[in-house]
Amino acid sequence: MARLAKARWLGAAIPLVLFAGALFVLHRELSTLHLGSVLARLGSIPERTLVLAAALTAVSYLVLSLYDMLALRYLAKQLSRARTMLTSFVAYAFAHTLSLATLTGAAIRYRLYSNAGLTFTDVALVTAFSTITLATGFALLAGLSFLVAPGQAATALHIQQGWIVALGTLLVAGVAAYVVLAAKRDRVLQIRGWALRAPGPAIAPLQPVLGLVDLTVAGAVLWTLLPAEAHVSFLSFAGVYVVACVLGAISHVPGGVGVFESVILLLLPQVPRDALAGSLIAYRLIYYIVPLCVAGLLFAGRELVAQRARVALVKQAAEVYLAPVVPQLAAALVFLAAVVLLLSGATPGIDTRLAEIRHVLPLPVLELSHLAGSAIGMALLILARALARRVNAAYHIAVWLLMAGIVASLLKGLDFEEAILLAGVLGILYLGRCSFYRSSALMHERFTPGWIASIVAVLIAVTWVGFLAHREVAYSNDLWWTFALKSDASRMLRGSLIASIVAGAFLLSNLLGPPRRVISANGPFDAENVRPALERAETALAQAVLSGDKCVLLSDSGRAFIMYQVARRSWVALGDPVGERSEHESLVWRFRELSDRHGGWTVFYQVNSERLPLYLDLGLSPLKIGEEARVPLAEFSLEGPRRADLRQSHRRAVRDGATFEIVPPEQIEPLLPTLRAISDAWLAEKATAEKGFSVGSFSESYLRHFSVAIVRRGGTPTAFANLWTTPGKEELSIDLMRFSREAARGSMDFLFTELMLWGKAQGYRWFNLGMAPLSGLGTHPLAPAWHRLGSFVYRHGEHFYNFEGLRHYKAKFHPIWEPRYLVAPGGLALPRILADVSILIAGGLKELIAK
Repeated sequence: MARLAKARWLGAAIPLVLFAGALFVLHRELSTLHLGSVLARLGSIPERTLVLAAALTAVSYLVLSLYDMLALRYLAKQLSRARTMLTSFVAYAFAHTLSLATLTGAAIRYRLYSNAGLTFTDVALVTAFSTITLATGFALLAGLSFLVAPGQAATALHIQQGWIVALGTLLVAGVAAYVVLAAKRDRVLQIRGWALRAPGPAIAPLQPVLGLVDLTVAGAVLWTLLPAEAHVSFLSFAGVYVVACVLGAISHVPGGVGVFESVILLLLPQVPRDALAGSLIAYRLIYYIVPLCVAGLLFAGRELVAQRARVALVKQAAEVYLAPVVPQLAAALVFLAAVVLLLSGATPGIDTRLAEIRHVLPLPVLELSHLAGSAIGMALLILARALARRVNAAYHIAVWLLMAGIVASLLKGLDFEEAILLAGVLGILYLGRCSFYRSSALMHERFTPGWIASIVAVLIAVTWVGFLAHREVAYSNDLWWTFALKSDASRMLRGSLIASIVAGAFLLSNLLGPPRRVISANGPFDAENVRPALERAETALAQAVLSGDKCVLLSDSGRAFIMYQVARRSWVALGDPVGERSEHESLVWRFRELSDRHGGWTVFYQVNSERLPLYLDLGLSPLKIGEEARVPLAEFSLEGPRRADLRQSHRRAVRDGATFEIVPPEQIEPLLPTLRAISDAWLAEKATAEKGFSVGSFSESYLRHFSVAIVRRGGTPTAFANLWTTPGKEELSIDLMRFSREAARGSMDFLFTELMLWGKAQGYRWFNLGMAPLSGLGTHPLAPAWHRLGSFVYRHGEHFYNFEGLRHYKAKFHPIWEPRYLVAPGGLALPRILADVSILIAGGLKELIAK
């Protein structure tokens, strides 16, 4: 786990280092420029050029929608063009601009496509297909650029022309090879455990062509905005553009901000710096910021136009339509609004507006509103993640901060544009207010390394912009205490300081605060509440609820329940829902909503394959964790050569004086002290402690619920096991099984054999021997990574747990092996979920995962 934590922090630090390096390059390249000259260059771009760039941007996003249409065609899914185009536009507008894990195009796609009937797997395949299409487009455009204009590419990239031609040939050949392989219908692509069907001859050739058209148009947007004195052909520029895009994506910096610009500045040294900087700003605004704002407002606008006859219906329809995507949308827009507020505080105000406001407001009001704007901006930046996680408190605080930000924007310099943007974000938040239902406290929302890196990156960038905008002002300590109408540099210093203080205080309190609260059961456990559901139980594992160490979520009728425990952030349910089958689906959704409301991960442990579709509908991913051994009792006996070992062990125990009996619950009380002594001696001999969750622990109150199998020697109890049964006699199993030193040899085999013979006589169908962890996982080189890792541990992990020995022992009863699964959210959360689950189950597996 320590290595995993280091890797997560290292992964977050690398983009931050790349971003800092990009800022260094930008500072070096732009150090001789004045902000006024850059803005003048930006303002000198002809309107005709801006209109052409906007038109090309529209064409680019239209081509991007064809990515999704082609992917849906590959999946044989029929969706309307309007829905596909809307989803694609919103997804790419967010993904291009932010590139944050919680705000990716994949998340937006899932929110919108799921309403049209697409599953989590379908959306993942659409995203993967579109990514491959984009990658082939990158490779093809770069390859053609290097082959057609190798001289200019060699000069820009500072690489020998021969290497440029070789690289271009390799890229084009790679795309051709992909098309040839992907055109074969019977070919299956194995990617990180996913088996993907090849697109086929009708789709595969279209992928690189579509990617080439998209990137050509997107690159043309920036190329069109370049000044006339650039003298760069489009083909040579295309190679530079692809390199900048790829490095920006690899850096994982939101939107590639800084990295993309620094690469363009480095690779186009012949273009005047101020003109190129102005073109890059215009490109960011036209291709990134404007589409993001349009995507954010499109939902509400569409519903308002459709339902303008009645305002109340408009409000209700907008709320329903926005609800699936509001958290991600609101988080992105609040993040954007925060950056705007911080940038506004770091750059000079407009002189004419300041001159107008000085006759109305005193200077202290202007100074305080400027400080308030910077503090509000940083606070909104911090709240964005909590909004993405649907925290109710974050919603209310963000609403008040946005209203305060609107007032501060007007008071500090009549920034109407800024106030309008904040008002639009506030409107989106209000329409989707029902989506923020989680009651988690803000201080319990642990910040991830990636999010901390994003906040630090924004703070560094804003501070750098502030110093760049005021570099003509010589620094002195007196600036901190200078208060005047035109003292923009002083206000920038104070604003940056207050933003840094707010960020530092919150991050330190978050990182050093108390550990996350673990939610436990409300009140003492009452077995009578679960009796109606237990009377309908189909598996013996349902009896684990009577241990009293788990929380219970009952259905409305009380005829079904889910038993679970909370370990850190993981809400782990044991087994499938128990009781009335018709109530299982609504119950698992209630459990999903309950864990989500508290910011938890929904996990189901040790479930069978029959119910997997139920969990897949929740957006969870299955992970095989072993096999359960079930003996069909109708076929069980001690006769025949297959049972020779059992028969011999059974006879040996009988010769040693072993006898067997079943003691019903009402007669167990006098035996409890003796059973306690056996249990304590067994724990001491094994040098272990009681466990919980999937197994019971010894307590008199727990054992009173069950019949107990007793093995005596010379009339004295020497071994016992409590029985788990089902009312319909579907299954019989045991929980606690403990022996004293005086037990006869082979008592374990004797106990199991007698229990199976007794169960057969009583009419039970199955005897459940429990699960063999990590058994039955695939060993093929193309098997999923988890299977290969689990198989390796199963074969070589005897230092931690006797995996093979346990399976070998159960195999002597010739059971039927049935797979068992853990279902949970996938991705980067999975290692933490496995660690959380290990806290709850057997100590051996806990040690294994911890190590």
